[in-house]
Amino acid sequence: MKTCSATIEIGNLLSATISPLAFCVGLALCLNLIFMAPFVVQEGTAVDFSSKKAAITKDDTPWEITADSLSYNDKEGTYHAQDNVVIKKTHQALYTQSAVFNTKTGIAKVSGGLRIETDGDIITGKEGTFNLNTQTGEILDGRLFLKANHYYLSGSQMLKTGENTYVINDCTITTCDGTNPDWTITGSEVKVTIEGYGTVKNSAFRIRDLPVIYVPYMFFPAKTKRQTGLLPPKLGYSTLNGAEVQIPFYWAISDKTDATFYGRYMTKRGYMQGAEFRYIESQNSKGILEFDILSDKETPKDLNDADERDISPYPRTNQTRYWLRGRADQDLPARVVARLDGDFVSDQDYLREFEEKLYGFEVRSNLQEESKRPVQEKRSPTRRSALRLSRDGESYTLQGIASYYQQVENPETTDLMEQPVGGLNFDFLQEQLKDWPVFFNLETDYDYIWSDEAKRGHNITLSPQLNFPFWLGPYVEFEPSFRYTYNGQWIDNNEGEGSHQYQSLYEASARLSTNAEKFFDTSWGNATKLRHKISPTLLYTFQGYNDNDQESPWFTPIEQDDYGTPWYLTFNENTANEDRNRVSFSLENFLDARMEDKKGNVTYNQWAIFRLNQGYDIYETTDDKDNQPFTPLTAELIVTPFPALDVRGSTGWDHYKSAFTQTTLSGELTVKRYGGRRDYYEINYQHYLYDEKANQTNINFRTNINLAYGFSVGASLQRDLEVEKNISSAGWLGYQGQCWGVKLGAGKESGDTTFIVAVRLVGLGSAGSW
Repeated sequence: MKTCSATIEIGNLLSATISPLAFCVGLALCLNLIFMAPFVVQEGTAVDFSSKKAAITKDDTPWEITADSLSYNDKEGTYHAQDNVVIKKTHQALYTQSAVFNTKTGIAKVSGGLRIETDGDIITGKEGTFNLNTQTGEILDGRLFLKANHYYLSGSQMLKTGENTYVINDCTITTCDGTNPDWTITGSEVKVTIEGYGTVKNSAFRIRDLPVIYVPYMFFPAKTKRQTGLLPPKLGYSTLNGAEVQIPFYWAISDKTDATFYGRYMTKRGYMQGAEFRYIESQNSKGILEFDILSDKETPKDLNDADERDISPYPRTNQTRYWLRGRADQDLPARVVARLDGDFVSDQDYLREFEEKLYGFEVRSNLQEESKRPVQEKRSPTRRSALRLSRDGESYTLQGIASYYQQVENPETTDLMEQPVGGLNFDFLQEQLKDWPVFFNLETDYDYIWSDEAKRGHNITLSPQLNFPFWLGPYVEFEPSFRYTYNGQWIDNNEGEGSHQYQSLYEASARLSTNAEKFFDTSWGNATKLRHKISPTLLYTFQGYNDNDQESPWFTPIEQDDYGTPWYLTFNENTANEDRNRVSFSLENFLDARMEDKKGNVTYNQWAIFRLNQGYDIYETTDDKDNQPFTPLTAELIVTPFPALDVRGSTGWDHYKSAFTQTTLSGELTVKRYGGRRDYYEINYQHYLYDEKANQTNINFRTNINLAYGFSVGASLQRDLEVEKNISSAGWLGYQGQCWGVKLGAGKESGDTTFIVAVRLVGLGSAGSW
């Protein structure tokens, strides 16, 4: 018998004898699959444990072993390591008091307690036995901690019975720290075949030691990536829909596709089935399709009920109610990009009654955030669906689009809707003509308008433009430009009678501008320098119109103001196509910052923009008592000094009404708090003055604030200030502990009062956004 007390590098000769201990580390990684498969369901890409295990087993780095005593018994063919045994290599280590390996039988035994660490994952146990020849093993009183998902898994006996088969007795899973976890999922026996299926006997969900849900026998898929299964339920109550429960089921179809099915039962309305399908082919090719359908008990609509009338004043007789919507982006051959927007609903009341109303309790994907394209507000009288195909070249853009607008507020007028079912747009981007100081661009647009009973036909617009920019000395830029726009319409009045209309616009303009800059040293945050840039611009524009008819059936670009003033402040149907002769002055201010971090990396951010614009119509005669040559004075402000703050505002002052005809203000602020949490504040204000009798003034706000000890509160409000009435209001209270959370919410909208409860178990998903 030979003994030693030293640290040695185990070379190729002895590495084979220590490899069962490496197998023990691999076993620890495999054991996590047993527990995650039956219970854990997450919408997203899980940690790929199979690749992690493969990386470990293919690691050729020699094992390093230290112990107070190392020996080899020639007669028995056994290696012995005693007291303070440490066996390790890259990112892996085993700690124990006794390790014995028999080269004849291929069996390794570890006793006196064991601890295995692998990339932050930890397994502990009383003792373990591993057979290298049969690739099987056992750990008694084992406990596994998975760092990536903060899982604790334990069992009285953990067995590896084959290459991909496992058994664990008296198993427990939780994400709670401590010896007395707040919640656990238990099973008397779990059998699993990795990349196959498994079974659980006597499975129970427990709060402390109290069993809440019991399943005597369960069969489940045991995949190593995303898992198919149930998500936490959402409970609620509303005065319109009654008590309700929603239980989502997640289906991991493949690596690129998945789906979630939503079973929602409402005591007053019945059962609603929802589905959400998602695919991701690449970063630019992805899509979401959502569909919900309900056979409504509350049919027909009772217009004698004030709450029903508050939803909308329109009748409803359909019992089958549904909403189909989706967004898809797809890269096609020949550098063509497709964008699909779908939105079709059964009736005008559906969204107001059944759409998720409380912020923070949403379980569906946000189509607007996912696609970066706007979704129509739920009170909109129409729903828009469209398909756009586009191709961008170096000097041109080509787009084809088909759109359909569903008339939901008054379906009887659907046949009168004029639909732009087909269109083609080609723009030749501004480009210099040879070496001349002349730039040319061209805009073209074609639409086919279709209607069952209203006018239908073709609409085409051509608009070439020439620009002649040059400098008047070193500081002033002068740019004359000329544009001609032709709009032609070929119309069928649906009675076999056709007609042709046209409009043309001649435009000449001249722009005079300059820039002034000043730099400032600063030490505010990471900012080291500030640049203030002022750009005054004087613009003269003349527009002359020519047409063969005063009215056109379809709106065209010629019929809008093009002087830099928002058209809704100046446009009216009486002056839309009159000749115009205007001088306008604008003043733009920019504040830019040079940012430098501690490592010396430099970035540039635009902190603020402020614009003023004022126009003067020369054609307004001074003899006219209604002389109003000045256009509204408009101002716009954007403040974004850091990513967490975004403030935007705009306004328009009418000199002759002595009133602000348009004012908007929005602000968003995010404040970082402890534990990665964030406080959120948002406010929006809108005011429009159309005439003395028609005004619109709304204010909306939303906030979520984290308090002490894991508590949080939030509220939202939409209010019409003209009629002094709330459109919607809501409030919620949440608590988030180390391994679980709960959120209680209440809200009121359109005569419907709603109460919702959402529960989150860390690691097992949640109902709603947290």
